[in-house]
Amino acid sequence: MASDVAVAPRSSRATLLRQTLIILVTFVVVALVCAWIWHAWWAPAPTAVVVNHKPYYEPDEEFRGTGLYMLIAGVAGLLLGLLFTFLFENDEVATLATVVAGGVVAGLLMAWVGHLLGPENAAEVARHTADFEKIDGDLHAGPLAAYVAFPGGAVLGSVAVLVTFTRRRSQTEPTG
Repeated sequence: MASDVAVAPRSSRATLLRQTLIILVTFVVVALVCAWIWHAWWAPAPTAVVVNHKPYYEPDEEFRGTGLYMLIAGVAGLLLGLLFTFLFENDEVATLATVVAGGVVAGLLMAWVGHLLGPENAAEVARHTADFEKIDGDLHAGPLAAYVAFPGGAVLGSVAVLVTFTRRRSQTEPTG
């Protein structure tokens, strides 16, 4: 019995490899741009007061870096997940796996490059600073944010496309 549903041919290895490289390279480039945006939006650095060689911030100052990271990485991941899952629909599983891998790499890269763009580690500076001196805070995101925001947004975008859009349609209407 022939199936009424048209099945798209499997991607060739060359096409799949090309799509994988396009996705991964784009995630890396976007992560670098997002790291710069994160740093530019975060600056100027929050100031901390050193007490017993530890930096103390105003309540909202320390969260600002992580909150901005989550916003920028989440939106970037969402847009890339939407884009690549919509464009590369030949092999949804491979595309989704590559988008997830790209999201993880991009999230870690964005956190690392953003941290390098910011001032020195405030905890290190505070160890060598007298009490009640003011120092600049460093740009960082918590480890959970780095692992969740970019890939989480990318997966959300991919799933939205997979659930709502598809080019695979039945060629004939089913007969009742």
